This record gives sequence, C-alpha cells and structure tokens, in this order.
Amino acid sequence: MKKILITGASGLLGSNIVKSAASQFEVYGIYNKNRVCVEGAKLFSLDLTEDGSCERIKEIEPEVIIHCAALTDLDYCQDHKDEAYAHNVLASINIAEAAKEAGAYLMHISTDGVFDGKKGDYAEEDVPNPITVYGQTKLASEKEILTRCPDSCVLRTSIYGWNKMEKLSLAEWMLNKLEEKKELPGFKDVYFSPIIVNDLSDIIFKLFETRPIGIIHVAAGDSCTKLDFAYHIADIFGLDKNLIRPVSLDDIDLKVPRAKNLSLNTSKARGLLGSPLPTVTEGISRMKMLREDGYLEALRNG
Repeated sequence: MKKILITGASGLLGSNIVKSAASQFEVYGIYNKNRVCVEGAKLFSLDLTEDGSCERIKEIEPEVIIHCAALTDLDYCQDHKDEAYAHNVLASINIAEAAKEAGAYLMHISTDGVFDGKKGDYAEEDVPNPITVYGQTKLASEKEILTRCPDSCVLRTSIYGWNKMEKLSLAEWMLNKLEEKKELPGFKDVYFSPIIVNDLSDIIFKLFETRPIGIIHVAAGDSCTKLDFAYHIADIFGLDKNLIRPVSLDDIDLKVPRAKNLSLNTSKARGLLGSPLPTVTEGISRMKMLREDGYLEALRNG
C-alpha cells in the first residue's frame, strides 16, 4: 500500500484529503495546534517552522507528500508578515528538504492569489504579481519548492467545502447566511474558479500516479463572480435568492486589497487528466450531496 503524508491535516483541504485517502493508502498526517483524529490515519503534531522538524518525516519515508499546511488568512498575514513567512515559506523549505532526503514526490498546494487579478483566465505561463502578503509568501514558497525539489509539482487552486473544524469556508458561510434567512452580500465584480476540496482530492490522487512536474492550475472548469457563486448555492440548496445583495468591491473599504479576477485556466490540467474539470455548479451539487449522505457528520466525528 502506498505510503503518503499530508501536512495541514486539520485544515479544510488537508482534513478532507486525509479522510478520503485513509481507505486507499497508508496515511500519515501532520497538524500544528488543532489536534484531529481520522479513523485509519496516523496523525501527529509537528511545527514545520522549527529547525529539524522534518526529521520525523524522513523517518516515515513517505512515497508522496501533499503539502497543504499554510497560513491563509489575508488580514492576519498582512499584519503578521514574519509569521506568514515562517508558516508559508520556511515550512515549505523544510518540507522540500525532507521530501528530497526521503525521495518522496512532493505536491505543494498554492493559490490563485499569486496573481494581481487584472487579467483573469490565468495560465501557468502568466507572470505572477501578488498584491497581498499572503500571495507574496505563497509565490515565494512555490519558488523554494521547485528550486529544491525540481521533480515536484505546485498546484494553484481556490477551494471551498465542508470543514472538519469550526472555521467556515466561503461556501459554508454563504450557506449558513441563507439558511438562517439573513442578508448575504455578494461581489458582482470579483471573479474566481472555486473547486470543492473533494474534487481536488480526487484529482490529486490521479495526478500523483503519473507524477507531473512544475506548476498546474487545478480549479473549477469554469469561473463565476462571487455573486453568482452565492446564487448557485441558493439555487442548488433550494434557498431564497432574494436574500442575496449585489455589491461592488469598489464600494467596500477593505483593510487588505482584493484582486478582481483570479479565474484560472485549467487547460493543462485537463490535458493531464484526459477530461474536463468539474464546473462550479457541479461542485456545489456535490457539496449538497455529501451533506445529504452524512459525509459532514462523518468528517467531524473522525
């Protein structure tokens, strides 16, 4: 059975990958402060920013490492640049060194936030220009990973889904507002290509069988505004669309700048997979189906 290791095992993506992988692989997962348990997986706490922290990883000798751990809060990163660097760059350097010494194939999860949002439909060859500290540290982590582990891959994405912990993804936040019959603002001029973490997990498993190298954009096969994303959630979950209020990014006084168009071009991923990537509405439909099938309860109960 293939031995894989997943960092960020308590996070949105990491916890869902661990749960999905546990029935298919010998799974090891790393979390930092938020202790989690998943049946069939061996999970342990490790601060990836500390010197020598990755000795444990080398002892495990994984065949594949999926590096999901990151500090992702835009506002927090903007105010805590050193901490953002430590968790997003230094931790990635340590993981890259551990992967190299263990002979593991490394898959590094990055973000659409490496772009400035002026163009949209970004392909892998487009020049990054992050406008936030978060984006800057993630771009730096990409460079460190690919320099230290040239045979690894970097997956740029934009995710949502069911969280194992109390923190809410964008879709969960929107869904909660609508189910509580509260007004929900939606940006009519902010575009993205969100993919549910379960679809991303499936794609990751397919990709590490062929071990592609370099940067790959893995996101929804189409894009939408955040306003339309809210409308899709209302439609699919059967909720009141009249609660959704269109707003413009230009009218909101935000502490940290937001990019307007971070849609990703997924042609490269489609070629590697031999099939189109799931659309936004297909992802939201899967989110609804997962809850109806008891997945959320199973995820949170380990």
